Amino acid sequence: MGLDARERAARAVQRMSTGVAGEAIRRTRSLELSTHALAFGAQQLLCTVPLIVAISAVMSNGPDRGVGNATITFFGLDGPSATAVTQLLGRQRSAISATALVLSMILALVLSTSVGAVQQRAFELIWNQRRLAGVRGYLRQLAWAPTLAAFTVGMLAVARPGRWLDEHLSPVGSWLVAVARVLLIVAFYWWSQYWLLARRVAADRLLPGAIAVGVLTMTLVETSRLVVPGQIDWQVQAYGLVGAGFVFAAWLMILAIVVYVAILLGALFADRRGPG
Repeated sequence: MGLDARERAARAVQRMSTGVAGEAIRRTRSLELSTHALAFGAQQLLCTVPLIVAISAVMSNGPDRGVGNATITFFGLDGPSATAVTQLLGRQRSAISATALVLSMILALVLSTSVGAVQQRAFELIWNQRRLAGVRGYLRQLAWAPTLAAFTVGMLAVARPGRWLDEHLSPVGSWLVAVARVLLIVAFYWWSQYWLLARRVAADRLLPGAIAVGVLTMTLVETSRLVVPGQIDWQVQAYGLVGAGFVFAAWLMILAIVVYVAILLGALFADRRGPG
């Protein structure tokens, strides 16, 4: 019996190593996706977050709204964690110079090309495409930046009708917001791959990875609603308000890993399915 159990275990390990999971692990190591995910997370922190702040300032009308309130809603924070985020990210004044807003938006969009560059390189590695460098690559990244801004606006704006629905048809609003965000994420990463890869991969082959990004990202978000509030409370008690920044930085790194793993799984699925 012991020998049979060992044989079954060996066969299971062999099947896993030759299956999608084993191939994904080998590709992750060979492509050094963990390093690229760290770079993506860092660029998100340095470039995407300022863009979110700038867009939130444009969309908001008062100090009780904006990126702080959006963050609280997104992660489902309350109590001490919500207070800490309000102190860290909340606006103190409702009036903001229009010139400052315009300049901030332009600067944030230009900086977001770095996010596009990091993602473009990772997509090229995952899909076995040569590097698209020079002016052509930069122009694609620059053209991609407004789409990132539109995606950010959509992710922030979809919460407003969701709150209204929750008040009148609870809990339908939360489910509709989650579905809407999944669709937004799928559309964004489907188009982002197609555009940043310069249409070198057929659109139908890119769709499974985009769907995986949408599903896994929202799974991460919903799981974060259970974990992040407690982590913020603990980090703020240990390190002060900067502790909340530690939590968000770690979350962005995890998000970057989730995105790249999902895209890789989509590429492996497309390869096994055959040419598009």
